[in-house]
Amino acid sequence: METETPQEVWNLYPGMMIEVLTLDNKLTFVGKAEKFQNGTLTIVESRGQEVPPVLYNKEIKLRCFQGEKTLVLQGQICGSSKWLWKVDRLESKFKSEKRSYFRQHVDLETKARCVRHAPPKNGALPKKSAKPSSSWAMGKIMDVSAGGLLLNTREPYEAGDKLSIVNVSVVKEVEAFNFNCVIQRVVAGDAGTYLCGCKFEGLTSKEQDRLLRAIFIAQRKEIQHKKELGEE
Repeated sequence: METETPQEVWNLYPGMMIEVLTLDNKLTFVGKAEKFQNGTLTIVESRGQEVPPVLYNKEIKLRCFQGEKTLVLQGQICGSSKWLWKVDRLESKFKSEKRSYFRQHVDLETKARCVRHAPPKNGALPKKSAKPSSSWAMGKIMDVSAGGLLLNTREPYEAGDKLSIVNVSVVKEVEAFNFNCVIQRVVAGDAGTYLCGCKFEGLTSKEQDRLLRAIFIAQRKEIQHKKELGEE
């Protein structure tokens, strides 16, 4: 029986957004796949800028974004220039990787509105507030990724509730976002607040790419700020 090639299994296509990380998950740069041929993946910087210098045979981790899914690979540098890295000896780490997306810590004021409450569980009666609310509640986004966000709010939302979250400006260089999401988990926060882990719904590939660009700009700024403070 003919076996599948890595390219067929992994679907590494030109233009795919890729986080280039160290083995301990420190972001090195954000790239895009240029080509995948004969087991070698060529990566360029996502905005056409120069890539960091790198040592031959250095082991790295790649988190490749495929719509709502991610593929995590580990490989070694087999060639580089100031514009690209070439990586071979690729190995899938998807099953052992617990975290799907890189999360960027932020502190963003926003507004949220519940558009559909979670259905009752185990025969419980519907909540008194079972109808979607037309009112908006203030909240704060604590972190954001390509797959979702963490919302700090005083509203007693529940897992399964669907929210509309508007005017999320991750960085000034990228236009603000409007998100539809479903709450995956809720834990108690400080001073009567709730921390809601939310997963995006209906986020198009175009919007996800735009969000990734915003997240990575924020990450670069954070790295630069730490360097200026001597923390890196």
